[in-house]
Amino acid sequence: MKTRSWLVLLTTSLLTCEFGVASAAPPAASTNTVRVAAAQAARRIIDFRSSPAKALAGVEQNLSEIERIIARAGDAKCDALALPEDTMGLLNWLGANETLASEVLPKAVKRMIERLGSAAARYRMYLVVCSDHIENDAGIYNTAFLLGRDGNEIGRYHKVCPTWSESGERQRGTTFPVFPTPDLGTAGLLICYDLVVPETARCLALQGADIIFFPTMGGAAMGDEDIGVQALRVRAAENFIWLVVAHREGGAMIISPQGKIVAQADAPDGLAIADINPHGQREGGDALNSQRDMRARLFRERNSEAFRILTEPNPPVLDKAPIGLTRQEAGRFMARALSVGEEEFKEASQLQQLGKTEAAITSFERLRNVYPDTWIDRVSQQRLAKLQSARPKADAASSGLAAKYPGDRGIENDPDVFFADNFESGDLKKWDQQRGGVIMAEDAPNAGR
Repeated sequence: MKTRSWLVLLTTSLLTCEFGVASAAPPAASTNTVRVAAAQAARRIIDFRSSPAKALAGVEQNLSEIERIIARAGDAKCDALALPEDTMGLLNWLGANETLASEVLPKAVKRMIERLGSAAARYRMYLVVCSDHIENDAGIYNTAFLLGRDGNEIGRYHKVCPTWSESGERQRGTTFPVFPTPDLGTAGLLICYDLVVPETARCLALQGADIIFFPTMGGAAMGDEDIGVQALRVRAAENFIWLVVAHREGGAMIISPQGKIVAQADAPDGLAIADINPHGQREGGDALNSQRDMRARLFRERNSEAFRILTEPNPPVLDKAPIGLTRQEAGRFMARALSVGEEEFKEASQLQQLGKTEAAITSFERLRNVYPDTWIDRVSQQRLAKLQSARPKADAASSGLAAKYPGDRGIENDPDVFFADNFESGDLKKWDQQRGGVIMAEDAPNAGR
């Protein structure tokens, strides 16, 4: 019996090696389904004029309101919820109070994780939150936190590609960590401007991420209309990855690995909710070969040896595209624009609404000088064009030389005047005369020709 058993085992092994019976069978597709949600939180901003104590009180109030969003997601039986960038609303406050950051940020982030983590844990729900955070190296990083079903932190991600102005005050992250979970698959995190740089999502995908949670306040491209949304769809499709977009005020959605928007939020504090298979919807191919998971081909077909330019810190294009501000200068403009700049813009807009055109023009011109290359500069330029085009156009009589001298008084002394006379005086000596008489039209020779 033993000899026969070994012969059967040996025969089976040889068949497997020769014909690839075992290795050729694709792994069974996962049927694991989870319910994920992306929050479209209303705008909750801490007043930049607040003292540290009042700022922390404002954080507590905002957290109370966000807990209600978490409860709604929990009641909907969600397994995971992502909240937007700047979850607590401290961004503007920090811009105007950078020197006080160490008094507020550590306490605020601790409270955010404790309170929101506990709220999510009551529903056994994963949670993604986002805030500026001071790390052990004393640097401020825009940070996304992934909390587990028990409310404890699984891991965190530091924004790798902050904007030029944002990186004036904040440090840049240097890695793209991924976090394996038993039911969400392998999760990755990105923040806002990160996705404007396509390589960020690709880095997570290459590490095997199945789903990217994306707290943001914007899209994934610069441009008009819906280009930012279309870029989000492309990021998901080009990496065959799920993308959960948590957006402040508008734009929360869930996008499939096929680039399809499968759920959208439709109101402030609304939720985009979808039942997904984190390992599914990756089928793809062409006329010659298709795959259940297109990553099997995509990431083998890429020629990584040819991509060294992607890690070059000073690629040739930078010589063609100089930038006028340092990170620090841009950071200062950003900090001021997020605080007093918004107030000053509102004041200029109020002048415009009251019909005080000249005062509004003066205010918008000043704003352009104080906040160059910011949204305030761009919108002020648009307002100025509208105001200036609406100015009443002066006619020739009201805009000429005579307009300077009401009733012609003193006009004869103007250096631009060559000849002046007062017809009402009766003194016509300056006019052409013939034998002491003024030549009028009807007296002139050949009159009437």
